[in-house]
Amino acid sequence: MNLPGLTSTLAVLDRGSTRLRAALASPVRTPRTVVVLGRLLGPAYLVCFVTGFYSHLLQRGPDWLRFPTQPANLFQLTQGLHVTTGTMLLPLLVAKLWAVYPLLFEWPPVRSPLHALERGSIGLLVATSIVEPVIGLINSAQWYPFGFPFVETHYLLAWLLVGLLAVHVAIKLPTIVRHWRRTCGD
Repeated sequence: MNLPGLTSTLAVLDRGSTRLRAALASPVRTPRTVVVLGRLLGPAYLVCFVTGFYSHLLQRGPDWLRFPTQPANLFQLTQGLHVTTGTMLLPLLVAKLWAVYPLLFEWPPVRSPLHALERGSIGLLVATSIVEPVIGLINSAQWYPFGFPFVETHYLLAWLLVGLLAVHVAIKLPTIVRHWRRTCGD
């Protein structure tokens, strides 16, 4: 079944997508840039996850789990690291999203069921990656405009984020390996 209107619409979308990608092209928007930013983002999210998990265990851990009380300022140190790293994530995340922005306009948008799963997981990763530090920052100001419990939501989103990050790294591993140690001129 060939629909003339559909064929011409797809052709227009294809040309528009090509023009948009050309307009967004930049010598800085390279796989190498994305990998370098990911090398900063990954450990930062891991630090936030570990320090947040430690905080969760201290405040809501099982009764049988006892933590040492010394050094007395360990909780302050881990929370300071958690908040500082979480705040630092925002500009890094914006930079990474800027670097991959033209990929949103790939044509065709979905090439296979596996590609659809990849794009869907990346969409969830991006959404979670933005929401998690933003609600953390809002919490540090002790402002709660949202209608959900912060602590439980932040904790569950952290687990979701770590899982999505693992899936993302697994999917993008060939690209990561190819661009991990290359210099900018390669």
